[in-house]
Amino acid sequence: MFDPVLLEVMRHRWRSIAEEACAAMVRTAYSPNIKDRRDCSAAVALPSGEIVAQAEVGTPLHLGILPAVIRAVLAEYPLETLEPGDAVITNLPYPEGPGHLPDVSMVSPVYVDGRPIAVAATTAHHIDLGGYAPGSMPLGVEEIYQEGLQIPPTPVFRLGQVDEVILRLIEQNARTRHEVRGDLLAQYAAGRTAERRVAELCAISSTELALEYAQHVLDHAERVMRDGIGRLADGVYSFDDFLDDDGFSDEPVRIAVDLTIAGEELLADFSRSSPQVRGPLNCRASAAASCLYYAAKAVIDPDLPTSAGAYRALKVKVLEGSVLQARFPAAVGNANILTDQRVVDALFGAFYQVAPERVCAACSGEMNLVNLGGIDPRTGEYFNYVETLAGGQGALHDADGGDAVHTHLTNTLNTPIEVIEQAYPLEVTEYALLPDTEGAGRFRGGCALVREIRSHADRLTVSIGADRRRFTPWGLENEHHAAGAMCYVIRLDGTRELLPTKVVTTLVRGERLRIETPGGGGWGDPHQRDRELLAAEVAEGLISPQRAASVYGLDQ
Repeated sequence: MFDPVLLEVMRHRWRSIAEEACAAMVRTAYSPNIKDRRDCSAAVALPSGEIVAQAEVGTPLHLGILPAVIRAVLAEYPLETLEPGDAVITNLPYPEGPGHLPDVSMVSPVYVDGRPIAVAATTAHHIDLGGYAPGSMPLGVEEIYQEGLQIPPTPVFRLGQVDEVILRLIEQNARTRHEVRGDLLAQYAAGRTAERRVAELCAISSTELALEYAQHVLDHAERVMRDGIGRLADGVYSFDDFLDDDGFSDEPVRIAVDLTIAGEELLADFSRSSPQVRGPLNCRASAAASCLYYAAKAVIDPDLPTSAGAYRALKVKVLEGSVLQARFPAAVGNANILTDQRVVDALFGAFYQVAPERVCAACSGEMNLVNLGGIDPRTGEYFNYVETLAGGQGALHDADGGDAVHTHLTNTLNTPIEVIEQAYPLEVTEYALLPDTEGAGRFRGGCALVREIRSHADRLTVSIGADRRRFTPWGLENEHHAAGAMCYVIRLDGTRELLPTKVVTTLVRGERLRIETPGGGGWGDPHQRDRELLAAEVAEGLISPQRAASVYGLDQ
C-alpha cells in the first residue's frame, strides 16, 4: 500500500528534478536552437531504464525515444560499471537510439551514498554534426553515412573530467565546433544538476522511500492508462495517410495504422505502411512507439504524468524493412521532421473513430525544417541556422485550431528575429500569418505562417524538409483541407522560383528564401461558422472577402 498524498508529492518531486535539469541545459547552451528554441529534453530513470519523470519543456518525440536510448547505452555500459561524474553519449538510430544524427543523447549515472540508484538522460539537437550539408539533415541522400558523424555509445566524461580526445574528434567533424562543445557541456551540466537534486530528495525522504515511490509513480501511471483504454470501445480502427514523396520519386509514402483496442490494452499495427524508401524519411520502431505514447496520452489522459508506466499497456507492431523499421544503413535524417508527424496524423485519424471529441483535425503535419549554413563574412567561421517553423493546428469539435503554432511532436519555440539577425548573416524580411491558409469549417483550422529570409553570406546552402503540398492537411466532418507547404527562392532580379518540398539548394548574397507552412484542417460545415466571428476575421485580414463568400457563404 501507499499514501496517495505522498505519492502526489513524490511524483512532483521527481518531475521537478527532470524540469530543473532541462532548465540547466537551456540556460547553459551555446546554440540558439537550444537556448532560444529549446530543442532539447531531459528525463530521470531508474536503473532498469524505466523513466520516472520527464521535463515537459522538451519535445514529445525526444521524450518517447529516450527509453530506447537508455537501453542502448546501458547494454554497452551497465550502470554498475559507471562511476560518479561519468557520462556516455550516442546519436545512433540503429538499432535503438535517437531518431537522427543531430540528436545527441547523454546518459549519466546518479549516485547516492556510494551506489547508483538512478539515471539522468538528455537529448539535444546539435546544429551540425558534419555530413553532406550544413545542419546534417540533407535531402537527396540515400544512406546514413552521408548524413553526418555517427557516435556509438561513448564515454565522453570520466569522473567529472571531459575526454578531450573524444571531444576534439567530434568537433573536427562538425562545422560549428564551438556550439557543439558548448551544447555537450550544457547536457553534462543537466545531468549533474539531476544528480544533486536526487541526492537532496533522498536526504529528505531516505533513498529507500524515494525509490519505493518512484515505483508507485510508474504503477499509478499504468493504472490510469489502462483505465482510460478500458473506457474506449473495443475494436479495430484503421486510418491511412501519406507523405507526398521521398525526395527522389513522386511515389507517395503510405503511413497506415490498424489500432486495436482490447480491454485495457492497445496495439498500433503499422504493417500496411510502405517499405523503406530511398530518401531520408526512414525511421526505427522506437520512433513509432514514441508517436503512439504521445497520441495515446493526448487522447486518453492529457494530464497523466509522463513516465514509463503509462507505456506498459501500449504495443507497437512494425515490419522489418518498412519505412518505420528501416534496415541499416538507410538514411533517416528527416524522419523526425516529416515521417513521425505523419504517424501521429494517422493515429489521430484512427482515434477519431472511437473518441472523436478528443482529437483534432490534421495539423500542418510536418515540422517545416529549414537549415541555412555557410561562412559568416563577419567572422570567417562556419555558421548554421536551423529552425522548424510553426504551422496551423487542426480544429477540434468545439474550438478553432491555433494559428502558427508548433504541434504534436514538436514543442519548440520560434527563434526571435533579433537573435537570427545578431547570430547569423541573415535578414528576416517577412514573418507573418498567411491569410486563407486555414482549413474551413464550423470551427476553422489554424492559419499558416510565412518566413522570408535574405542571405548576407556570399554562398548559402539551404536544406528544406517539408511536405503536405500534395496531401494537404485534412479536415473532419467536412471536405475542406488546409493550404499546403510552399517554398520559393526569390532571385536578385525579383523572379520567384518554386522549390521542391525536399531539397538542398544554394543562394547567393541578396537572394531570399520564402517558406510558407501548411495550415490546419477544419471541423464541420463552414456555412455554420459564427457570422460575427467570421466577419471579424475578414476585417483582420485572416480570411479574404472572396473566400468568406465562396467557402463560408458570408453575405457581402
